[in-house]
Amino acid sequence: MELNYISESSLDELKVNILSNIERYTSDEVWIYKFFEGTTWNFPSTIRIENIDLHMPQSSTLHFDFENTKKIYTSLKGLSVIQATDERLWTYLTHNTFWNYMRKRWPVESYLEKEKPVEAIKERYFFMANRDRALIRNGIARLWWYGYVSYDENREDPFELTKVLLSKLDIAQSLLERSFSRNPDITKAVLSVLKQKELETSFIDRENFRSLMMYINQLGGVTILDTLDREDLEELVREKIEALS
Repeated sequence: MELNYISESSLDELKVNILSNIERYTSDEVWIYKFFEGTTWNFPSTIRIENIDLHMPQSSTLHFDFENTKKIYTSLKGLSVIQATDERLWTYLTHNTFWNYMRKRWPVESYLEKEKPVEAIKERYFFMANRDRALIRNGIARLWWYGYVSYDENREDPFELTKVLLSKLDIAQSLLERSFSRNPDITKAVLSVLKQKELETSFIDRENFRSLMMYINQLGGVTILDTLDREDLEELVREKIEALS
């Protein structure tokens, strides 16, 4: 199937009408075609993908993020970073292609009692204002980015580091909500050392992991991390973890 985008003007219209569409967001039926009836609201890209049958979440704790990351990233591996930061693409997918998954994973009913339900919908179905965080808050984009920062084709299991990334929510959030997370060499260096520590049964705790993330962030201010190779990056991470232990 062709990968489609929502048009810019339709994206704006959809976002402006989140509040008036709240009841539609609780529908199990895809409603976006009816909302834009009679208008051309989406257009095809040159990218073709196979149908993606995502695992449906079973509960608030059994949501198959790892399995669905593998499915999304494997199918959309050819996306460029520029394409993967395009809100129009992910908004089309959340409101149409993966509507059934979104209803199960991020049901809007759970937002209605919150103080700002419109902001909650914007966070999961569109892009929130903070673009670094938006990429891993959108219900479908996050699955692609999990794969992008952790997929390592040089490993026997290319998704081995993805499993480390998603082993704890705090790892995924702390690692990916940093500006350096757009560089997969840095994220894979961190995950690779975490994997080694895991094998040595020497786990890093939450506070130390956050300190490590702050250290890499600060390091990026004085060192051009992008110029370091994987071995150098892993050594930096390993030394810091040992210093924190």
